[in-house]
Parts: sequence; C-alpha cells; structure tokens
Amino acid sequence: MWTRKAVTYAGFGTILVLFAPFINNLQLLLLGITLLGFVAIHSLVNTRPVEVKITRRFSDSQLFEGQETEVDLVIQNRGRPIGCLEVYDQLPRELGPEKVANHTIVRLRRDEALLARYHLECHLRGQYTLGRPLLRLYNPSFLFYHESEVDSTDELVVFPKIEEIEGLDLSSDFPKMYQGAIPIRRVGTSGEFYSIREYHPGDDFKNINWRVFGRTRKLMVNQFEREDISDVMLVLDTREISGTGTPVHNPLNYSCRAAAALTRYFLHTRNRVGLTIYGETVESISVDSGERHMYRLLTRLAELRPAGSLGLHTVIGDLRNFTPRSPVIVISTLEQDRTVHSALREITAHGFRLTLIAPDTLEYDRESRIISPAVYFTASAELDNTIAEARSLGARALRWDPSSVLGPALQEVVR
Repeated sequence: MWTRKAVTYAGFGTILVLFAPFINNLQLLLLGITLLGFVAIHSLVNTRPVEVKITRRFSDSQLFEGQETEVDLVIQNRGRPIGCLEVYDQLPRELGPEKVANHTIVRLRRDEALLARYHLECHLRGQYTLGRPLLRLYNPSFLFYHESEVDSTDELVVFPKIEEIEGLDLSSDFPKMYQGAIPIRRVGTSGEFYSIREYHPGDDFKNINWRVFGRTRKLMVNQFEREDISDVMLVLDTREISGTGTPVHNPLNYSCRAAAALTRYFLHTRNRVGLTIYGETVESISVDSGERHMYRLLTRLAELRPAGSLGLHTVIGDLRNFTPRSPVIVISTLEQDRTVHSALREITAHGFRLTLIAPDTLEYDRESRIISPAVYFTASAELDNTIAEARSLGARALRWDPSSVLGPALQEVVR
C-alpha cells in the first residue's frame, strides 16, 4: 500500500512531467521523470508479509469502572529480520480514549522478542473482546507498506462501579427464617447489642437506656442486631429508552451501578439477592447468596445493553413466584412505559415491600441538547407524577440524581 510520502512524490512528479512541455523546460521534465522512477523502483522493494506472533497479557482481566489495567504485548519475530514494524493494538471504541498508548514501532532481528506495555483505563462497564493486533511493515524508504493482522483475541470484563452503602434498612418485615438464624449486622430484635440512638415517639420504653439518660438527661434507645435472612429481588429496566444519552451518561449505566451497589450491600449483610431484567425479554436470576453469586450478578450487569420495549408489567408473573412480602427494588427510568402505573399497583397489592429508584438524567440530556426543553419538561412532569403515585401506594420512591451519592439519597426515603 502507498504512504502519503509516496503519493506526494508520485503526484508531484506527474505534474512536472505533464506541465514541463508546456513551458519547454527540460530540467523540470527530468526532475519529474526522476521522481516517478524513484517511486517505481522502491515499489519493487520487498514488503512481503512477516511471521510475527503477538501474545497479550493483562495485569487484571476483571476490573471495575474507573480502574486501570496494564496490558503487555509480547511481540515475537519468527521469520526474517524486520527493519521497521508498526504494531497497533485494536481496542473496542468504548476502551479507546485518545491517551491510550496502544501503538508502538519496533525493529526485530530473527527470533527476537520484545515487550510493549501500555495502561488501559476502563470508564465504561461491559464485556469486551480486544481485537487482533494490526501490523504495518514499511519498506526502507517509507514509501510503501504492507498491512496484516495477527490472530490474537482476549476477553476483558469491566464490572459496574460499586458505591459503598451503609445503614440502609430495606429488608422485609416478614423475613425468611432459617434454622440457626445468624446476626446480619443490621438493626432489629435480638439479645445482641448493636448501637444506640435518640428516642423517637412510639419506641418501646423497655429499650430506653436509663444509664445514658442519667448522665446526659437525654432519652436514648438501645438497638439490637437483627437475626434473620431476607430475600431481596432487584428489578432492572433495560429497555431501549434506557440507553438515551451518551455511552457513559445514560440511565442504564447508572441503573447498573445502583444494582451493583445494592447487590453488594445485601449480600454482605447475609441476605439473598435475585435479579429480574426486562426490556427485549424477561430474564430472572433466582435469589442466592455468597461471593460466587455476586460475581454472577456483576457479570450479568456488565453484559447488559439497551434493547426492546417490554413494560414493567411483564415481570409480574416472575414476582408471583418470589417470597411473599419480601423487598422488591425496581430500578427504572419509567419513561415511555404505559404499564408502569398498573404494574406498581399490582406489585404493592401482592404485599411486596416496594422501593422504586428512578435514575434521572433528564437535566444532563437537556444541557447536552440530547433532548429539547419541551421534551425535558414533559418527561420531568411525568416522572414526578409516577413517583408521587408510587408513594401514595405505600412504596418508597426516589427520583435519583446520578451525580449524587445513592446511599444517603435512599436513606432519606427509607426514614
């Protein structure tokens, strides 16, 4: 293939050859012929394919959003000596910011191996396949080159970013009891002291700490560890509308981060967590506990892409098989879903303890001119109405600004 240098030489030589006779200038004619001859001779210089093997290694092939991994490219020459070889590691568009130095130029002797290293910062969740490295071999004059690809692909998984959540009580009032119940480090009823807080009207007088009252003259109440295990079901909206925005700033990405944070919190407090996804189809991952189950859920969250238009009502059938009166947390943008009102009424009618989290990116979309001001105000009013209706049904509903921390925002609606 031709380089820009070769095109420039050939084009300039052609112009001189064609223009020189009109001005009767022999020197320009000879110069043009010389340039064309130079290009023609160097086109015969060997740029045949080379035998190169490239092995890619990661310092960590499974990481979270915002983390960085170190990529090592082991370039091994298995053929003739190579004077100038350009190696370009092909990355997915989501992982290819401008500052990534995934490009190098090397010289290799026969059977020589070199190491090229660069750092890759992953800003967006997903399960990525790093493509085959691209090789470009130049001839000595850098007028022509030959391109080829090396058969070497690797997988990289980027989990959603997990936010720390503490002191959140979204558990069931009717927990699923197991023989030999264990403390789950959350406020409840048992004989094991957990913490102390201020007295609120309606608290049981037998829990008042009279010793503290004698010292401080303030009514304080003892809290104890709760000994139960709850089944928690997360319902996640993956409809096509949830992908509105930029590849980074869209409701689906923020929903996955919220689901990941809640999954980690509930599993670490020894509850059992399940996941129901609706959009193009309805998919359910049954409730379970443990690190292996957390890895399974995080991997599924990393793979999600916006697609389909199924409404919230499509998950009702799966929830009917879920533990009665257990917490159900719906994470949805709530936009363009005509079934959301009837679905919320049916979920609460079945006695589930409903929590609704609506990631709100409308302000960002308006400032970025993704949507018009008229669409913004209409969508914002509809979202407020849906949140108000959910609260009227007894659900804890939150219009969540993703620029704020999820934990404190949830604590406000749980109180």
